[in-house]
Amino acid sequence: MTNLPNISRRDFVKLAGSTAFLASLNWDELVRLAVAQAQSGSINIVWFEAQDCAGNTTALIQATEPDLIDVLGGSFHLVGPGNVKLAFHETVMPEWGEGALDILRAAVTGKLDPFVLVLEGSFPQDEKAGGPPGSDYYCYIGDENGKPISCVEWMRRLLPRAVAVVAVGNCASYGGLVANKVIERVQGLPQSKWSDSPTGAVGFFDDPIRGIKGLVSQLPEAEPFRKFISGQCSLKPGEIRADCRPAVAVPGCPANGNGQLRTLAALVLWAKGLLPLPELDVYWRPKFIYGATVHEQCPRAGSYAAGDFRAYPGENSYKCLYAVGCKGPISNCPWNKLGWVNGVGGPTRTGGVCIGCTMPGFTDAYEPFYKPLQAPRVPSGLEGAAAVAALLAGVGLAYWTSKNIEKKKEEVTKEVKG
Repeated sequence: MTNLPNISRRDFVKLAGSTAFLASLNWDELVRLAVAQAQSGSINIVWFEAQDCAGNTTALIQATEPDLIDVLGGSFHLVGPGNVKLAFHETVMPEWGEGALDILRAAVTGKLDPFVLVLEGSFPQDEKAGGPPGSDYYCYIGDENGKPISCVEWMRRLLPRAVAVVAVGNCASYGGLVANKVIERVQGLPQSKWSDSPTGAVGFFDDPIRGIKGLVSQLPEAEPFRKFISGQCSLKPGEIRADCRPAVAVPGCPANGNGQLRTLAALVLWAKGLLPLPELDVYWRPKFIYGATVHEQCPRAGSYAAGDFRAYPGENSYKCLYAVGCKGPISNCPWNKLGWVNGVGGPTRTGGVCIGCTMPGFTDAYEPFYKPLQAPRVPSGLEGAAAVAALLAGVGLAYWTSKNIEKKKEEVTKEVKG
């Protein structure tokens, strides 16, 4: 790695604190500067899968910037050799049975400190939390004294030791598909109270769209994370406290692999004192990834402005998908612009509608997928002087912002190159 000159932590935080600035920079270059200052030491990752389909793990394996082998091998500059160890991941770890459980027990007893806890999948209400008899079996990993250890019980044990939480995928973030409401109840079947799904499943964060409280609100052990996401406390780079700990959502169905790795790297580097925590939006997602809507970044946005819309979902054309149900105007996601793997893919790029999978309320609030949103209405183009004036004002603001960011980028480049 090229030796880079040191800059003060205060100056670095000042430079990286702006979401717009952070998003505008070359991510690799920004984090290379942070890793160049890394001290010796290690941090572990405990990746816990609950009620999931392993889709986020599959997306993680598809990541290309970096790829998973680089990360697991410690050869990628985002995390640096010897800085990260993937201690537990049910899908990719070689250990199994009691050997795998021993790793979780080691994390619980502090032998893997410090570790970042990554969550994949939703969490059903267990008996200890007031769930119906037998609900421990809805999601469990291992057993003790002949009784299952529920996934929620593992959270009670792991959360007090985790320095940060990253919820990957919509299920882990807000409950996702597994937390969908039951349309027709079957008489005699047990009913949970956490959510109106068959298992009472929830994500780590609250789902304000469906009115579901997540683990962060349900478990006393999650209080330090609850304080952070509610704005009751803030943290500086490397400031690890027992009473305030960061939690970040990386939603999607599944979440993009590159987005997962960049968010995870940001949390790892924060724990090592090298990066500030990313600024989060109202749904606890990193703004440098989820700051704009799908619509704002859509390659079909020109067709929307021109009033060219598909007449039916499978129409083979360049036309905008809004009229056939695209939820892009109310969903936040960059992957239709950036591509899914190596710049290729993304629903609207390939002719599929956005279904709102990065949002709370998914899927309940976004079905049927091919029914148009009620608002905004399908436009026929810019209408009237007021609309034109608003557009020009927006263009002027965007131009000024971009020039200001470019100036800052030039300053940082000069400082990095000495």
